[in-house]
Amino acid sequence: MPRRPSRAKVDRVQRYILKVEGANLEDYEEIELPRLPSDGDPIETRFGTCVVTETSVLADNNTYDGSIVCRMP
Repeated sequence: MPRRPSRAKVDRVQRYILKVEGANLEDYEEIELPRLPSDGDPIETRFGTCVVTETSVLADNNTYDGSIVCRMP
């Protein structure tokens, strides 16, 4: 009997803590993304589009999969 095609793997949405830095501003928010962005990538925040400056994976954290730091242009 032929095998059935397997279903495409569905990536789970990952939760990150996002730090937005700007002149006289430091704000934190939670964000859900399919993957951790790279440095220099644009990212949408409540303040508009910002640029990712730093990322890290939080392997032993039960709340977040990683952290993202971005700056306002």
